[in-house]
Amino acid sequence: MNTKKILAESLEKLLIKKNLDEIQVREIVAGTSLSRKTFYRHFKDKYDLVGWYFDQICEISFGRITDDLSWEEALLHYLDIYEDKYRILKNAYASSDINGLRNYDISVTKKTYERYLAIKGADINSEIMHFAIDIASRGGTDMVIEWLINGKKMDKTKLVSLLKQTLPKDILIYID
Repeated sequence: MNTKKILAESLEKLLIKKNLDEIQVREIVAGTSLSRKTFYRHFKDKYDLVGWYFDQICEISFGRITDDLSWEEALLHYLDIYEDKYRILKNAYASSDINGLRNYDISVTKKTYERYLAIKGADINSEIMHFAIDIASRGGTDMVIEWLINGKKMDKTKLVSLLKQTLPKDILIYID
């Protein structure tokens, strides 16, 4: 297993029990046979690690809208992972730090929309499309986080449907 995955597994174990802001790098390292020096060779800080961890989730789920899944399928797969890793992600999103997962998630979602829309032929550099992507990224991310933190009370297929219906029309015309 590679070093990044070992550190991510240690972080997962800690996130089951407590909020990301309460976790120290020394605790992450203590759950492995690695040193702090090794940690810092791979990551700037714990927020960088949680960002890498989130990238792994996104790559195998929502990020696949640029490859082989429809928008709905990719988002449902993303929510499946969120259900599976509920406690971990809930504690990761609970961070109030500016470098926390929420802002990172918005950034990754925005890049994913930009890649997807560029492939579909949209002018992602136009002012209106740039604004629409920001709205979709921020709003969608916040709604998914709220769904997660509030205990996943809404059926995920309904959540996906509502998110799609409320996408800006400039994006919706490119969603198949």
